[in-house]
Amino acid sequence: MTNWKAVTISLALALGWIMGNPAVALGPAPDPQAEVQMSIARVESLTQHLRSHPEDVGAMEDLAALYMSNGSYDTAIAPLARGLQLDPYRRSLWVALDVAVIRSGRKMITDAELTRQAVAFEKALND
Repeated sequence: MTNWKAVTISLALALGWIMGNPAVALGPAPDPQAEVQMSIARVESLTQHLRSHPEDVGAMEDLAALYMSNGSYDTAIAPLARGLQLDPYRRSLWVALDVAVIRSGRKMITDAELTRQAVAFEKALND
C-alpha cells in the first residue's frame, strides 16, 4: 500500500509542477508571425503549382486544408468544389467539404453554388 501512496503523491507533485510552469512542459512558444508567413508562402506555392497543373486534385485538397487550418472555411470551399468536379469519388474531398460548409456557418450548399465556386476557382487560377 505504501508504494501506491508514494506513486500518487509523485504524480500529484509532477502534475502540479507541469501545471504551474507550462512553458517547461510544452517547450518554447511558436512564433505566430513565422507561422503566418509560412502559410502565405505555402498558399502561393500551391496556387502557382495549380496554374501549371490545373487538374491536380491532391494540390486542391492541400490548398483547402491549408485554408481550413487558418479558419478560412468559405475560401476552402472553392478548391474543394473544383476538386470534386475532377474527382467526384474521392471521399476525403466530400468530408472536407462537409466540414468547410458547416464551419463556415452554412447549413448546406447547393449543387449550383458548388458549380459557381468551382468555376470561380478555375477562373482565378487563369487570371
